[in-house]
Amino acid sequence: MRTLLLSAAAISLGLGAVWACSSSSTGVAADAGAPPADGAVVARGEYLVKSVALCGECHTPRLPDGRLDTTQWLAGVDRRFDVEPDDDTRGAVSAPNLTPHESGLGGWSSDEIRSAIVDGAGLSGPLTSLMPSYVFHNMAAGDADAIVAYLRSIPPVAHLTSGRQKLTVPVDGPPAPLPEAAVPHTTLPSSDPNFARAERGRYLAGVAGLCIDCHSTWRPDARPPLALGTLFAGGRGMSRAEWGVVGDRTPAVIYSYNVTPHESGLAGWTPAMVAATLKTNLDDRKEPLCRPMPGGPMGSYGALTDEDALDIGWYITTLPPIDSGDVPQCPIPTPEVPPPPPADAAPDGPVDAGADGRDAADATDGADADAAG
Repeated sequence: MRTLLLSAAAISLGLGAVWACSSSSTGVAADAGAPPADGAVVARGEYLVKSVALCGECHTPRLPDGRLDTTQWLAGVDRRFDVEPDDDTRGAVSAPNLTPHESGLGGWSSDEIRSAIVDGAGLSGPLTSLMPSYVFHNMAAGDADAIVAYLRSIPPVAHLTSGRQKLTVPVDGPPAPLPEAAVPHTTLPSSDPNFARAERGRYLAGVAGLCIDCHSTWRPDARPPLALGTLFAGGRGMSRAEWGVVGDRTPAVIYSYNVTPHESGLAGWTPAMVAATLKTNLDDRKEPLCRPMPGGPMGSYGALTDEDALDIGWYITTLPPIDSGDVPQCPIPTPEVPPPPPADAAPDGPVDAGADGRDAADATDGADADAAG
């Protein structure tokens, strides 16, 4: 099987949330005096932020080796994306600070944060389609509230990111939500004992999570920006530079993989194989997947519960198959090296006699002995 990106990915210019960075006029959240959220709610929000919605993938700076700098967790990234890289005056969009510092969400109310997540509404105007609010719009209200509770509970970090530059594609309204009915269901019959697991995987991969965002064709000028006819069929391009990908074998643009069970995708994969890939970041050949796929113990998906990873596996492997054609692969395949010749094979060229000629002499003596025998 070819190397793939299973992210949510990932996928892309949209992992995590890219919000408008602005604060309220008073600098004090409207519900700042509200009682703290229940610990279980905060814990649920932490799990969703870190391992399902993948907010840190966009809103946390990276170290030189590409790993997230957890000392600046969710503190924002200046010029995180550049949708017009050939023009220094246009196209740069920062991923704002999501911590409860006044330079981040300290002046936002819980309702305002929730509205940014699920409706793409910022305090100073609509958010860009880099923020996948069009996916999160279908998230369960309790999960959206849990994310808000977690964001309000983390340590504040002072970091004011720059505002976004002008964009060729005007942002005259938030991106239209992805219709919930457009998110494909499992092809398993409802009588199948694993139907509920697959449908729960649908929620994790296509509603609360970003597999669907990274592994679908993305069109920034469309509403919603995902091509509805090819959801999960891959082909979304992601800039190596923007995602902090290191390594000489990685191309400048990385394309997400078709994760439907078509021959051009994951045909033949089992739910357990998908779950193992999410948890280890290794494909079916035990080779590491290319970033920005955030799998493995050092990636966001490494902390998925075993149950959630397997549920995603049941969903992914029972999606309607879609033929994506050939998608460029990452990393660039290593050139094949011919296997070494057998130990008893004759050399192709003259024997290297070495500095004193003993190697050639030994070889001649051996041949004479064989002839004498």
